[in-house]
Amino acid sequence: MKRSISFLTIICILLCQTGCSGVYTNYREIQQLMVVQTMGLDREEGGVVVSMAAAAEASGSGPRQMSARGGTVSTAIDRAYDLSYEEEIFFSHVNHILIGEAAAEEGLEAFLNYLCQSPELRIDIPLYIVRDGTAEQAVMEVGDGSRGISEVMQAVRESFATPSNSRVFNVADTMSSLERYGSALVCAIRCEPSSESAGAKAGEEIGQDTGAGATEAEEKQAAGEDQAQEEAPADEAEHPLMAGTAGYAIIREGQLCKYIEPQQTVAVGLMMGSVPVSAIQVKDRSGRACSLEVYSGSADIHALWDGPGELTGLDIQVEVNASVMESGSAEDADSGEYINYLTGQLESAVSEQLNSLLQSSMKLKADFLGLAGKVELSSPENYRLMSQDFVQLLPSLELQIRVSGRLNHTNDKKEAKL
Repeated sequence: MKRSISFLTIICILLCQTGCSGVYTNYREIQQLMVVQTMGLDREEGGVVVSMAAAAEASGSGPRQMSARGGTVSTAIDRAYDLSYEEEIFFSHVNHILIGEAAAEEGLEAFLNYLCQSPELRIDIPLYIVRDGTAEQAVMEVGDGSRGISEVMQAVRESFATPSNSRVFNVADTMSSLERYGSALVCAIRCEPSSESAGAKAGEEIGQDTGAGATEAEEKQAAGEDQAQEEAPADEAEHPLMAGTAGYAIIREGQLCKYIEPQQTVAVGLMMGSVPVSAIQVKDRSGRACSLEVYSGSADIHALWDGPGELTGLDIQVEVNASVMESGSAEDADSGEYINYLTGQLESAVSEQLNSLLQSSMKLKADFLGLAGKVELSSPENYRLMSQDFVQLLPSLELQIRVSGRLNHTNDKKEAKL
């Protein structure tokens, strides 16, 4: 009998030690969890600012945002835990990381190191630079009440993507490119007032809300209590802040040094092996505007050598395919002569984009396109014999750019031979 009692006692002790009770102590209601989907990083004098946002919930409650300051990212996040009241903050579902422009100009190294070493954050999270603004503003202010920065960034991410691949550079891409080439490209966004009017929608929601929320607001107003958020000006209330694509940021030696404008998106895609669907505006023979949509293309890069290890230039051969979206003259749209002329305009426009992009790389001495890797792959032995570093040779290289275009109509996709 004593043996049986001892055995039962041991079982009870083991059950307690296996963490069964932990299921209850670690349990949290879903309303107590803040699942961060977007994180913002900024610098300010003496420290950093970490902003975070959770997406809107299915229950209908809007997105939640918060920010905290500290000497380092870790201390700022610790401060965020203190400010979150009863909520648990989870970072394992972060899908977007935003870095403010001023912080990027000062340098990304500390942020990138933290992101790589963090046990909760993945290195495949897409990275964005907030052009002409701060990450805190983007995280805390973008949205219209029913959706916030996380929902908006999902649409932005799709804008950078292509049917075959995504030209959204993540933390690992940036670290790898900086390590290999000393430079990298990062997608840029810009926050601007939306053209959509949110006033009517807000009015409808207020009109439908006849419950405790409206009563509580009236009571606060009658009692003279301060509101947590100041009333926005009429223009801001009608046109909420939204985020959109703003080209690419060039990161050289860890610091933001220049932007590539959205108008050069096709050139970036060609050089990086993933052409986005993009519109190019050209003019026909009468000077009338025409819209062409580039939907695919490729670029072959050949190194020009003047003896073993003597790199003198780059020969870039490009093929690009586009559709006629809007033509200047409906009568001439089907004629071969008209299509050939527009094709020449397409080739000229793409050539100008490529030349401008490569000139930026040469002037900055920044191999953000990874040209060194392409040259090395095409001729490993000659590359090994080079007496100078590729980046140092960039400004002196001769460029030969040849573009071959194919144009078809959107309706039937019937290709016109050039």
